[in-house]
Amino acid sequence: MKISNGINWQTYGHNKNKSLLEKQLALGCLPHAYLFFGPQGVGKKTLALEFAKSILGTENLNNHPDFQILDARGEIIIEAAKEFMSRLSLKPFVGEKKVAVINGAENLNQQSGNALLKTLEEPSPSTIIILIASGKLLPTIVSRCQALRFYGFSRGQLRGFGETSGLKVSEAMLDLSFGSPAKLRRLAEDADYFNRQKESAAQYEFLKSSGLGGRLAALGSLAEAETADLRGQLLDWLNFQTQELSQKPVDFAKARALMDADVALGMNKNKKLVLQTLMFKI
Repeated sequence: MKISNGINWQTYGHNKNKSLLEKQLALGCLPHAYLFFGPQGVGKKTLALEFAKSILGTENLNNHPDFQILDARGEIIIEAAKEFMSRLSLKPFVGEKKVAVINGAENLNQQSGNALLKTLEEPSPSTIIILIASGKLLPTIVSRCQALRFYGFSRGQLRGFGETSGLKVSEAMLDLSFGSPAKLRRLAEDADYFNRQKESAAQYEFLKSSGLGGRLAALGSLAEAETADLRGQLLDWLNFQTQELSQKPVDFAKARALMDADVALGMNKNKKLVLQTLMFKI
């Protein structure tokens, strides 16, 4: 989608957010900090990088001296946050602005979150920070950013994405994508992944319908998974559970238990204990 001020958006959808960013860029009126928040896999990071390219006037962020990104896969400790933010005090090397992106900002712990907060409270006029989050942040951080919400895609939007992208999409793939075009693409292009996702959905339904003994019996094999893979599976189960809330609102407790388990694993707590607690609650 090419627009009048020269941004060539590759990210699908999110037209309201794109329109706002286009207007701000055209006016040269950019806040010092943004928060892009919403579900995983809906295009937050892709859009943030496209916006960064437009601000810096480059197609190659990897080699641009005024761009940096912190891609958080787990807890962001204070040392990593301080190292990242120490470079924000430097003046731009090339143009008028620097852009710094923190992807996975929900992984900031209390200490690293407070370190970021100090930077947000005393912003550099030459630096634009973009936080990308799929989970909860400190309210004090949120209040110092311009927040742009990203929503999951409807089935109709997902079908449109599939058609635009030349993907062969089934109804089952739409069910398992949970509103994420990134996930829909992977389901359509990777048959093994599609089959694993179907098995994961079946496993969760089996666990819910089993007694406590059956759930605890499955605990051992689940605990053998790598933490990152296990968190991914819990997120899938959370999506399955969330889809059912409109029919069974009382099951919110199960969704909450899955969220709590994911947070605990992100804090490197004992997997078996985390899973044991979860099995008592689903």
